[in-house]
Amino acid sequence: GKVALFCYMNQGSYWDNFNVSCTGREVDLKVFLEGPFNGTGMNTFLTSLPDFPLLQPYNKMPWNYTGTESVSVIPAGVVDWVLVELRDAVSAATATTATIIARQAGFLMSDGSIRSINGTSSPQFDYLNFQHSLFAVINHRNHLAVISATGLTESGAVISYDFTTAANQAYNNAQQEIGTGIWGMFAGDMNASGLIDSSDKSNFWNVAAGRKGYLNGDADLNTQVENNDKNVYWLPNVGQISQVPD
Repeated sequence: GKVALFCYMNQGSYWDNFNVSCTGREVDLKVFLEGPFNGTGMNTFLTSLPDFPLLQPYNKMPWNYTGTESVSVIPAGVVDWVLVELRDAVSAATATTATIIARQAGFLMSDGSIRSINGTSSPQFDYLNFQHSLFAVINHRNHLAVISATGLTESGAVISYDFTTAANQAYNNAQQEIGTGIWGMFAGDMNASGLIDSSDKSNFWNVAAGRKGYLNGDADLNTQVENNDKNVYWLPNVGQISQVPD
């Protein structure tokens, strides 16, 4: 027989015993990265690179995400790829990796919104079944990951959360003020270890200094690995650690 899936519709919830036409829900998230932030939004220089990936770049350690999200053309307004995780838990503190129920790669746009690969709509998650509260984790390849401090709110079939309005929108205040009243993810975790330390500089900045390209040592995402990445972004953030539970 067919396996029943618990599905969510605008009108409420129902059991779909036939695995048919089960509408997913949009997840509308907003987050800023410290590196490319320019005072109001984020710069989009990376997409001018010939080596900007058309396939999501989180298919390696530490993420090991096997999704096949890809595009033939990069949409306008894209800053970079991000990886969104949804975790089902009673609190952010207990939202460990064991509570992950969905992951999806998408595009971070210049205004901080996260969009699906079409560049316009919010990511949609189908067959989203959770029993407690949903917490969102935002992963980026050279900024410290964050997790929402509280469960995501829902209106109809849209789930939303805005990390940018206060430090404590991220669990354990794991953001910094990057503009007046604007908060963003710490730059400089070049090896995506969850800790900004000397290994980021020695293994990523040192070996790529002076080069242009889609490189983890480029903390401000301006296409170049240069002194600014080390002195303005990595160095002041040394010692910062991700607060996303393992």
